[in-house]
Amino acid sequence: MHPGAGRVVVTVQGIDRVGIVAEVARVLAEGKANLTDISQSVLRDDLFVMVAVADLAENGAGFDELSAALAASAATLGVDIRLQREEIFRAMHRV
Repeated sequence: MHPGAGRVVVTVQGIDRVGIVAEVARVLAEGKANLTDISQSVLRDDLFVMVAVADLAENGAGFDELSAALAASAATLGVDIRLQREEIFRAMHRV
């Protein structure tokens, strides 16, 4: 298996603005990651939060490459974007 292949969780938070979802989807698509689930909300009229799940393709961008691309997008958009392997995300959010 490609070292970057597997399921990942993308979390986004920041001030709401046009294009956040589109930019995250673009980066994932360019890295050949399949977006399988997405949930987003705008809280208190301006706080955007999103959690998305994606499958990384064996012939696509690796975890580190995708993480770097999302970090660049985060800087451009002025939001926080985090990429985590699903098992790490689940372990950190276990109640």
